[in-house]
Amino acid sequence: MQQLTLNIVDENGVWERIEQDFTSRLPLRNLIWKGGLTQSARFIEQLDIKVTVGDADNTSSHDTLALASEHAGSGRLLNIYLLESDSDADTYKAVIKPRAKTWIGRVSQRKGEDWMIVYVASAEEIQRMSNNKFLSMRTSVFDRLKSDFQGKKDAGEHVVLLQTGAVESWNSVFLTMRERVVQALEERVSQLADDMRRMDANRMLPGWNYCKFFVLKEGIVRLYRLMGLQDEALAQYDELEAVFFQLLGAQRLSWFSTFGGLAEGDDYSDILDTSKRAYGRQLVETTISLFDFRMYLFGCQAQLLVALGHYAELAERAQRFIATFGRSMREPGTGLSTAFVAAWTYSTCMNIAEILEGSPASGGVRADGGSAMRALAAAKAGFLAGARQQLDVLGALWQRLPSGNDDSDLPSVANPVLAAALATDERFDQIYVRTCEQAAQYYVESGRRRFARAMHGDVARLLASRGQWAGAARLLRTLVPGKTEPLSSLDVAALERLAECERQLGNARDSLECVVRLIAQPGADSSYATMLSDLCGVLGEEVGDKRQRMAGDLFKAVGAAVVPRNDTLCVEVRIRSQVAAAVHVDRVAAVLTSGGGHRLEVEFVARDVTIASGESSVMLTADAVSCAGRFSVAAVCVAIGGAEFVAAADTQLYVHLAEHPANPVVRLRPALVADMGCPALRVTVDTRATGVAAGMSIRLFDASSGSPLWVTRCGHAGFSVSDGAIVIKDVIDAGCSSEADVELAVDPQASSTAITVCALFKTATAERRVFVATTGVDTAPALAVSAHAVALDESRVAVILRTQCTADNLRLESLCAAVPDAEWSLEEGTVMRRGDVVTVVREIANAPELRLQGEARFVLPTEDSSRTLRFNVVCSAASPVVAVRMTTGSRFCRVLEPTPLSVRIVGSTAARVRVTVREDPEHWLIAGAINCEVDVGGAGVCLEYSLVALGPGFLPLPVVCCEYVSGDQIGTLVDADFPTLCAVPNHGAMAVYSVPVVVRA
Repeated sequence: MQQLTLNIVDENGVWERIEQDFTSRLPLRNLIWKGGLTQSARFIEQLDIKVTVGDADNTSSHDTLALASEHAGSGRLLNIYLLESDSDADTYKAVIKPRAKTWIGRVSQRKGEDWMIVYVASAEEIQRMSNNKFLSMRTSVFDRLKSDFQGKKDAGEHVVLLQTGAVESWNSVFLTMRERVVQALEERVSQLADDMRRMDANRMLPGWNYCKFFVLKEGIVRLYRLMGLQDEALAQYDELEAVFFQLLGAQRLSWFSTFGGLAEGDDYSDILDTSKRAYGRQLVETTISLFDFRMYLFGCQAQLLVALGHYAELAERAQRFIATFGRSMREPGTGLSTAFVAAWTYSTCMNIAEILEGSPASGGVRADGGSAMRALAAAKAGFLAGARQQLDVLGALWQRLPSGNDDSDLPSVANPVLAAALATDERFDQIYVRTCEQAAQYYVESGRRRFARAMHGDVARLLASRGQWAGAARLLRTLVPGKTEPLSSLDVAALERLAECERQLGNARDSLECVVRLIAQPGADSSYATMLSDLCGVLGEEVGDKRQRMAGDLFKAVGAAVVPRNDTLCVEVRIRSQVAAAVHVDRVAAVLTSGGGHRLEVEFVARDVTIASGESSVMLTADAVSCAGRFSVAAVCVAIGGAEFVAAADTQLYVHLAEHPANPVVRLRPALVADMGCPALRVTVDTRATGVAAGMSIRLFDASSGSPLWVTRCGHAGFSVSDGAIVIKDVIDAGCSSEADVELAVDPQASSTAITVCALFKTATAERRVFVATTGVDTAPALAVSAHAVALDESRVAVILRTQCTADNLRLESLCAAVPDAEWSLEEGTVMRRGDVVTVVREIANAPELRLQGEARFVLPTEDSSRTLRFNVVCSAASPVVAVRMTTGSRFCRVLEPTPLSVRIVGSTAARVRVTVREDPEHWLIAGAINCEVDVGGAGVCLEYSLVALGPGFLPLPVVCCEYVSGDQIGTLVDADFPTLCAVPNHGAMAVYSVPVVVRA
């Protein structure tokens, strides 16, 4: 660019003496300029100006813009005439004055230039001038110069005095210089502005030329730039651009010869280098092309934005320029190929990114807390991403990408980096990857990680197109978000590529997981259904029958209901599918689970079904299991090839199953004949429509706890016991039944109100079947029978048979018992309620061991048939009478051997005493002679009563009373202190209390 100059004319050899002092005070600083088009004063911090020395005619230099306007002028602003003389008045008039006048006349003819005369005086001359001034005498050369050439006061000083050794004199000279330079600038701008306004007013007239208007306005721009007023210069270029687009919209661009862009190297240039071509001369001659003009105008704007440090604005304008001008170049009639436009866009984007890299913010200067750095990083990333997009276009044209076109007519590329990239696939991949990685890095710095992932995705796409599946998959795995995070459109594209990479690598499961995530996205494409089926098939070939459980919610179970059928168990399951198309599945299975202590699982299955998109119903059947009750749907599994998907339910689903209508059933009820102490059940097998092969196994469980109930004996020849289970040895044909009574190894006093029966068997056709059912059966005996003997003397004993009701109520039809050499029918037709006791006493001959055998027949209100309880009791009698014991039981306790309550009576003389124990059926079960008379001698006697607690807590003990019946009654019978409460920790707790009763003389 042309530089402002200051021309020195020295005819006396003064410049050599003052040059160093003069140039050391340059550039000019702190200028106040008032000649702008905005009519506002501007402060110019410094003005660079070049000093030339020589004759005025020989130092004139005009730039090319002067050819277009006589007012553009040269770069010279000020002409200085140096003068030093000690001549007299005649010499001044004859020599000095004519020369100065001639010089002033010559420089005044040039518009936009000013002049000044600097008279250099010695110290002696200064002293003489001072003395003459004191005497009011103005006869010095300097005084005559001022008188002849100073002019009017409002024109400013043109003649100044310089005393080389005085700083104040130098300051005065440079102050005048600044005034004269500002005056020249203001005059030049004013002249250009007047001409520009006149030309702008004629814009609509024929013959008006935009290019000449541009040249005229750029004259002002150049002056602004020389003065350092870059913002003023930029405003002028913006006005020129606005006028251009105005004319472009009105289709008035006849001043441009062609669109251009066809010259060699047009696809690659430095935006900031506007000196590449003679743009100024082409503008003056109106021969510039539209392409060159747009490049020149934006280049000038970019230079000013860089000078101002407005890199963010440069980035914004560059984005707009590349987009709009790129569209213009693609329009029909421009003659520019797709390859040229792509190469130009790539080079321009890279050029702008390089310019932005040199900004202060790129060097780490945080102008506003880092936001400028982030914005600049985002801008650089955007230009690099734009360059990468052009590589896709160019790669296809030059067949560097798989989607390339066979186009042999391709232009040459001026950008050396781009030309090398298009020469080989290897070099192209290097440039492509480097561009993407740089863009990703800047995106990360700007906080736009999503765009950075997109750049890495482009690299993965390139690797995949080269068949580098492992590298592409490794990169894509880092880009795909976690399974719980939502997917964006970029994530979906990455997942699709990753699925293909995993498939190519033979990782069918990993590829399938990607497809499952894709299907789960809203608005998923129906093509994913085909991918799903294909990958599941490939996985099936790998794993065989061992299907792999896949994560994901492709299917959901939304409902379940039992469908009645005569030949099988059928459950209808409603499934909602997220797959956008119908899917053929190999198997649908629903696992139903029962509650309670014994957990049961039943699987219903359907094979080779099609699940439509959205909600559909699938009928599942289960022939292998027969189980009635309320079941929850624990899981619904959908198997496709080698993959299995769980169709989870949002809410728990329940169904009520009935027994299989065609499979065999097993029934339980109490046995009609049972031995006391051996709980027994009657087991009945009904085959219904399905025959049973030999080897059917039946196991019993407590329904509440799930613990097994062991079978000890079976009363049927075709039944056997193995490891606590019932085994049916014979074949049972369809439509037949078989039953047997079995004994259980449980506590005789325990009651089980619910028993679960589980039967495993094979049908006549060797198909495995399972039957499970829970039946309410009470295994506790309805009657409790006990016996004991009391020795009456050495040869006779009294046998006491005690029968107590432990059910709610029953009718005792008969009670028979037998001892050696005796048989009794003891009781018939007695109605009993819980706790009622029937006691029978028989006197028989004494024996070391008495075995009492018999049976009790009774009928429960809920049953039609009578039951038989067989008993076999062994008892013995001891003499003398010391203790009375009875083994008894209760459905409320589990104590088989109650602890006795002892009552000891002590006396000094013979007496007969009646001992009475008051009954308390609410808290205690008392066994023994509740009322008895005993003889008391000197040693006394002890009576024992067996007590069984009927509940926990603090229970009142039975009351024991003693009274005389006969005797000498020498002493007084005194009841000792007897505890009134007993702490019972649980049912059937045992405690012994001794109560002495003393007879005193």
